[in-house]
Amino acid sequence: MSVVGSRTRRALTCATVAAVSAMCLTASACAHHEPTSGLNTRAGLGAITSKELRTVDDRDAYTAIALLRPNFLTNRGQTSFLLDSPNQPEVFIDGMYYGPFDSLRQIPVHELKEIRFLDVGDATIRYGTGHPSGIIDMTSLH
Repeated sequence: MSVVGSRTRRALTCATVAAVSAMCLTASACAHHEPTSGLNTRAGLGAITSKELRTVDDRDAYTAIALLRPNFLTNRGQTSFLLDSPNQPEVFIDGMYYGPFDSLRQIPVHELKEIRFLDVGDATIRYGTGHPSGIIDMTSLH
């Protein structure tokens, strides 16, 4: 085998080893990533509990969220230039679609047990695709 052929083979072997190593590192990092599904323990994203909701019992869900977790209401901006996708989270109650973001003003707090925000990843895991701005997920007392 010639010297040039040997160098080419060595370079190809090194490139292959580097590519496989990079894939292993990426897979390892992804495998060790802690999913946020159901946790949302990042600062200010934890669920609003029934105890907290009782402090604003005479209000609607939008007002309660605005007072207790205003970052749930943050506009996430346009998610697509081509698609007409919502830029605010959708509202789900007890696992069922309730309505668009504006429907929060129609839900009395005294009927709710818990309110949590699901980002796009968590929303996709729980409810499937099609929620680019996330979900306001509520549990009723009933």
